[in-house]
Amino acid sequence: MSCCSACGRHACACGCGAIAGTPLPLYNRPGLDSLACRVGTYADFRATMQNDLSDAALPGLAGLRTRESDDPAMALLDAWAVGADVLSFYQERIANEGYLRTAIERRSVRELARLVDYRLRPGVAASVYLAYTVEKDSPPVTIGAGARAQSIPAPGEQMQTFETADPLDARHEWNALQPRLARPQNISLDTIAGLGELWIASIVSNLKPNDRLLFLFGDLATGVQAIRLVQSVEVQQASARSRVVLQPVDPVTVKILAAAQAGIAALTGASGHWLNGLEQLRQQLLLGKDNGGSYIEFIRSFGELEGFGGGPPAAQDFLLAVQQAFADDGSVGTPPASSFSALFGALAAMPTLQPANSFHLQRSLTTALGKASDTRPQLLLNFETHLADTFYRAWTSVPRGEPSPTLSGVYALRVAAPLFGYNAPRIMGLGLNTDGATKAAVPYVSMPDGDWGSVEQDDRVQLDNAYDGVLAGSYLLIQRSGAVPVVAQAKRVQVHPRSDYGISGKTTDIVLVGPVGSDGSAVWQAPDMTAVRSTQAYAQSELLPLAELAITDTVGNVAANDTSTPITQDNATRLTLDSAIDGLKAGRWVIVQGERSDVPGTDAVSAAELVMLSAVEQGVNAQLPGDTVHSTLVFANQGLAYSYRRDSVTVHANVVRATHGETRHEVLGSGNGALSMQAFVLKQSPLTHVSAATVDGVQSTLGVRVNDMAWRETRNLAFVGAADRSFVTATDDSGKTSVVFGDGTHGARLPTGVENITAIYRNGIGTPGNVSAQQISLLATRPLGVKAVINPLRASGGADAETRDQARRNVPLAVLALDRLVSVPDYADFARTFGGVGKAAASKLGNLVQVTIAGAEDAPIDPASDLYRNLLQALQQYGDPSLPLRLDVRELLALTLSAKVGLAPDYAWEAVEPQLRAALLDAFGFERRALAQSVYLSEIVACMQAVRGVAWVDVDALGSIDEATLLAGFGGAGDNGKAGDGASLMTHAAAPVAPATMPPPRVQVLPARYGSDGRLLPAQLAYLPPNIPDTLLLQEATP
Repeated sequence: MSCCSACGRHACACGCGAIAGTPLPLYNRPGLDSLACRVGTYADFRATMQNDLSDAALPGLAGLRTRESDDPAMALLDAWAVGADVLSFYQERIANEGYLRTAIERRSVRELARLVDYRLRPGVAASVYLAYTVEKDSPPVTIGAGARAQSIPAPGEQMQTFETADPLDARHEWNALQPRLARPQNISLDTIAGLGELWIASIVSNLKPNDRLLFLFGDLATGVQAIRLVQSVEVQQASARSRVVLQPVDPVTVKILAAAQAGIAALTGASGHWLNGLEQLRQQLLLGKDNGGSYIEFIRSFGELEGFGGGPPAAQDFLLAVQQAFADDGSVGTPPASSFSALFGALAAMPTLQPANSFHLQRSLTTALGKASDTRPQLLLNFETHLADTFYRAWTSVPRGEPSPTLSGVYALRVAAPLFGYNAPRIMGLGLNTDGATKAAVPYVSMPDGDWGSVEQDDRVQLDNAYDGVLAGSYLLIQRSGAVPVVAQAKRVQVHPRSDYGISGKTTDIVLVGPVGSDGSAVWQAPDMTAVRSTQAYAQSELLPLAELAITDTVGNVAANDTSTPITQDNATRLTLDSAIDGLKAGRWVIVQGERSDVPGTDAVSAAELVMLSAVEQGVNAQLPGDTVHSTLVFANQGLAYSYRRDSVTVHANVVRATHGETRHEVLGSGNGALSMQAFVLKQSPLTHVSAATVDGVQSTLGVRVNDMAWRETRNLAFVGAADRSFVTATDDSGKTSVVFGDGTHGARLPTGVENITAIYRNGIGTPGNVSAQQISLLATRPLGVKAVINPLRASGGADAETRDQARRNVPLAVLALDRLVSVPDYADFARTFGGVGKAAASKLGNLVQVTIAGAEDAPIDPASDLYRNLLQALQQYGDPSLPLRLDVRELLALTLSAKVGLAPDYAWEAVEPQLRAALLDAFGFERRALAQSVYLSEIVACMQAVRGVAWVDVDALGSIDEATLLAGFGGAGDNGKAGDGASLMTHAAAPVAPATMPPPRVQVLPARYGSDGRLLPAQLAYLPPNIPDTLLLQEATP
């Protein structure tokens, strides 16, 4: 062992200068990133040779006593020292390149990896879903697989090309489907009594308080009529409609009418006496007859109920319901107020996982051929092909909502008038004067002598004046005090003079038509002047145009704090469209896009979700008068994860999956049967690899044909026979890919020919393909009829080729799982070596295996991306099929650090700060940190003090920020009322909590676990974000 003569320390650790004693001893402790293998340097070799000139064991050299550099002997020693220095340098480099941990050349790592049959990952192409727009009036368009679309590059980016992965049948009607936004008003015999408002499709209704509205169900002869009074009118100019608030009906009457409706339904087909009695009672109450105020008076007022107590069960149930209606006070409790949901909980929700494609969609024949399924009309059109162009249009335009009887119309009765003669003076005669003071002078005086006899004709109403607006065919309400109102229709109307009852004037003479009583009685009669004087007629009916009601239900998953009463049956897995759409089939992708309604305090958050159709139903709501057929989309699995404001929702149905890369057709060259291992280089690079559910996680897009026959790519030619048409590929450090064929022993040789070797492949790969939403909008391939293209969702899953350092970490993992996932760590090892995955961790929580992943270089991975789907499928395929599996993307923690740095003498802060920042971003960047790896203050200080020029470090603050904490800081205060300032954010995630004047000793980074609300949370990953400089604040310490 050689020691320094000056200090006595080991020669390799001395540092005192040149050592005379080569070769130097070699010692390397475990875990070093580089090996020290040099037996000496130039100075060491020169000093050793000079020392040997004076060695007594070499007497022949004793004559060489000069040590001047210009002496030939010294020059020779110098030349040998230089040669030895060069040799030892490269010997050390070669030795380091022979070990995976110490190799610095990518080729060395690649060759070492091949020893264990590991190939460096070539990268993964991003995947995205494109929504096409078809021209109006264009016939259906088929967009073939491989259709190209390009992105509009942002500053500093390049245009990226994407190609569709599957063919797509597109139609103009499927461009932007709209949810159902309006529905007919639910006005039926079941709802008329409790109806609180009426919407008119006009802003000039001319309705006033106490105006009568006639609701006509069915026709006048066999139907039912109802009268409601106007309370107020609200005009909405923006929507061109009016809201008519109706005067409420007595709650007891509402309950009695509901019981009558139930009784009529139960007695349908039974004896006519009971059914007719309930129908007459219902009609009288709907026209405004009073309920008597008590059960006894009610029974007395309605003779139709005679014998109901001993009648059939339905009649007895009606009487019991009436008793309960009068006994009930009608009080209703107030529902509790909804609580304010956390903003982060809404924003952090992930879209639901959909089937990988239509082949993985779980379906049943019962559902496919269900009553409401769109398969039935499609089968019908398959039998009657000549109806294909007209059936759906005709079917969807026919009203099919048919409650019995159907609402025929709502009429405003514009004129309220008494009958002619209502103000006629009574008949006067002479009678004895009974006044003692005057009877002597005036024995007879004028006094009433009875009333006029009625001369009114049956079914003929004559009003007190001329009303030109009353027309034949119009409806009128004849209401007499103490009697049941009568609704009738004018058969003829005439305005003429009349003289009767001692008066003269014009009258509106209305001849009535209408139902005749069972005894043949007239519709209306005035047997005496009391009837004439107490009758009021409401005439001049005008049909009111009814407006459709806006449907305000949210689309998608109903938020927990949403306490509104839904109007439709839509939910997370169902969405009713505004019309009937034909041709949509199960297994088709659609994208639902709109503004979210489940984010508290704002509706400015837009989102889009990819879902697959599991069924399409065609149906109508039979309870809505005049309703037409509408399509309902049924989504697969859990459907939509978010809630959307209905009027903002658009459903893109011309959707197809696309991947990054552009197809190339290329002639590689000519085959020569005399040559072995012929190789050809692809002219375009990099070669595209798409995500796949394989062990490597990728699949090449390269296809090679020789003499128009397909040759297959294999992993290693050593495993193929002499006649096998196989080839291998090799990619160099510049990304160029070579195609290598066999030698006749391992793989067939190429047959001789001229330009007989062709290739079809795609080029383009990596993170440049992770473009933002709405960025792909250029049609490179424009089929006839296609107008535009867009990506409502961002592209994700793209990852660059595996770097040297990534491969160094991954190669040992490849021999751990060996494509069989037995233990829990095997899941993490397998996922880590999957193409496009940068980090992975697995843990067993209960009977569940939870796997957390992060994309290569922390590239985004969406649940809808090919990378996520294929990894999940591969884990299930190679793992235990009976073990539940959960795959999540990492939870990010952004490290925050503030420190003062003292400099050594003669160092400038401007030179040290960039080096210090680079050292911290490298040591605490994404590549150097692991999932669930906590960050310690000591390692931060050690990293900073290892930078040249740093004398001392004073860390002021250390912590991390997660998404929940960051979002809680918006708006000035969180739920706990504390200000969301920077100081609270900086220390929020620090654990354990340290005194305010001291930074915490560590930032705890958690593994996968169950949250306080029971949700399964993924593992956390903490690192310094390089794109946000303000998370790393470095300042020079000043005196």
